[in-house]
Amino acid sequence: MNFGYPIHIATKKRQRKKHHKKRINKKWQKRYGFYEYDMMPHGKMMLFDGVLYMTEKTFNELKEIANDDT
Repeated sequence: MNFGYPIHIATKKRQRKKHHKKRINKKWQKRYGFYEYDMMPHGKMMLFDGVLYMTEKTFNELKEIANDDT
């Protein structure tokens, strides 16, 4: 899967609950997880200034398709 362009994932992750202490915060990350925000619609790709933007879900689907072809 070589598009010839660098790929940037347009999905942001935000922790559901945070704690001010690093040690506790790491445990809360595992326990409560993350919210995922897609910055663009799923299934769309955008080429801007020589960089290909897509969501993480779109990237994973393209990766599966590329692996099936080989």
